[in-house]
Amino acid sequence: MSIILYELGPSRSARCRWALLEAGLEFESRGNDPSIIGSDELKAVHPLGKLPAVVIDGEPLFESAAIVAAICDRVPEKRLIAEAGTWARALHDQWVFFALTEMESWVSSSELNTLDFVLPKSEHVPAIIEQNDRFFVKSAAALEEHLRVHEYLVEDRFTAADIIVSYTVAFGEEQGLLDGFDALSRYLDRVSERHHCTLTRD
Repeated sequence: MSIILYELGPSRSARCRWALLEAGLEFESRGNDPSIIGSDELKAVHPLGKLPAVVIDGEPLFESAAIVAAICDRVPEKRLIAEAGTWARALHDQWVFFALTEMESWVSSSELNTLDFVLPKSEHVPAIIEQNDRFFVKSAAALEEHLRVHEYLVEDRFTAADIIVSYTVAFGEEQGLLDGFDALSRYLDRVSERHHCTLTRD
């Protein structure tokens, strides 16, 4: 299997690197320099020239959740993701989509309106951050309730869903939004203990 990962340190590409390491698959890393973003080489894989992106056996794929699932599907013996068509796979999709739509969208918006990496300061809308925080915390509370009685998201074992969701939770932690969420903090501690974990935490 030939795998090329386009990545940049702390970006969402860290999810893909984590999945590849858990899967034990060899891969070629390209990027790790901001100049790769928007380049013609990257646009040939991702139409927006964004990270992460991969080429697996000559086929391009983008979006971290899709990449992680594709990687884990290729090593069924590792049991990193439930089989397609099973209820466990539906739960995988549920929690991944929940994290990306009901949690990550808010912290991502706050980051865009705080850092000048993507948008210049003149285009920031700082007033939106309070609202973003409120929506993230509301969804984090729902995830907190699940993780009070489960160590992991699917089948009570570490899976690809935890790679995606823990990154999102850590995103919120970075923005100081996990105060009082003890189950989420313990969850991050658990996944951070994994040998291949690529989460960066303060």
